[in-house]
Amino acid sequence: MIMLSARNQLPGTIKSISRGVVNAEVIIITPAGVEISSVITLGSCIHMDLEPGDNVTAVIKASDLIVAAGSDFVISCRNNIPGVIKQIIAGRVNDEIIIDANGTELVSIITQSSVKRLNLTENMKVSALIKASNVIIMK
Repeated sequence: MIMLSARNQLPGTIKSISRGVVNAEVIIITPAGVEISSVITLGSCIHMDLEPGDNVTAVIKASDLIVAAGSDFVISCRNNIPGVIKQIIAGRVNDEIIIDANGTELVSIITQSSVKRLNLTENMKVSALIKASNVIIMK
């Protein structure tokens, strides 16, 4: 049994793979319909023998999940997952933000000052932003 410290472990199925010369973009769809994009090396894609239809888990550290408030932003981040803040757990420096994204729970760790600056509250609509290069694939 493999145990990971990463808070976000989203099981899903590979929807598609775009192979390049150096990297591959792997699109994973969760049972709740959340689509996650991961960019990994082509070598890893070959080594893991990844193919569409494979069951995998998208792994994202909570510190790699950015919380965005509002909807008027243009970003390069490949994963922009809408959701609602389910819970905010206050800490001394960082807060834990638990987001419900269409039935998929996502956890982010951000500074208290960011929580205050963004006026984040429970039940607030937000976007969970994750760079595709920060999504690890486990098979």
